[in-house]
Amino acid sequence: MTRRYVASAAASPLPGHLLATAGPAGRWAALALLAAAALAFAWWLAQRSPRTSGAAAVRLAAALTVLVTLAPATRWGYYGYPLALLGWPGLSRPARSSSYSSERMVATPSASPVSASGAASSAAPAASAAG
Repeated sequence: MTRRYVASAAASPLPGHLLATAGPAGRWAALALLAAAALAFAWWLAQRSPRTSGAAAVRLAAALTVLVTLAPATRWGYYGYPLALLGWPGLSRPARSSSYSSERMVATPSASPVSASGAASSAAPAASAAG
C-alpha cells in the first residue's frame, strides 16, 4: 500500500504555514519564531504575573493566538481555543444575588407602624417609672 499526497482543503494561509512551505529553511524559521514567541510569553509571565484568573485567561489567550498564528501546521479552527479562554472569566464568576428573589422580606404597611410605635411607646413607660 503506497501513500499519495492529497491536497487538503484545510490548508491555511497563516504565516507559520506559509514559512514552513518555503522549504527546509522556512520550516526551521517557523519553528524558531514559534520558540521565540513561547520564550517571550514565558518572560512576560515571569516579569508581570497576572493578579486574577481573568487576567491569566487574557494572557493565555494572547499567547495561544500568537502561537497558533506562527505554528507550521495549523488550522483556522484553532482560534476557537483563545476565544473560549476569553469567555471563561465571564462564565466562571460567582452567582450574584438577584433583587427579584422570591425569598426577600416584604414589609407590610400594617407591620411597619406597629413595630416603630411599639418600640417608642414601650421605652416611654420605662423612663417614667425610673424617674
